[in-house]
Amino acid sequence: MLVEAFRDGDAGAAHVGSEHFKEAQRTLPQYLAETPRIVNATVEQDGWSELGELAVDR
Repeated sequence: MLVEAFRDGDAGAAHVGSEHFKEAQRTLPQYLAETPRIVNATVEQDGWSELGELAVDR
């Protein structure tokens, strides 16, 4: 599983339009067994929430 996150739609668009992404499009498909599947969601949140079930006491 892979997770990637962007602060907003503009940041995601900049990533997809970047040269490193275009290079990945050219070179990575030969190593894939099938087309990757994604779940695309917009979350109205700023930053990451803590996973309380795995809280670390410090």
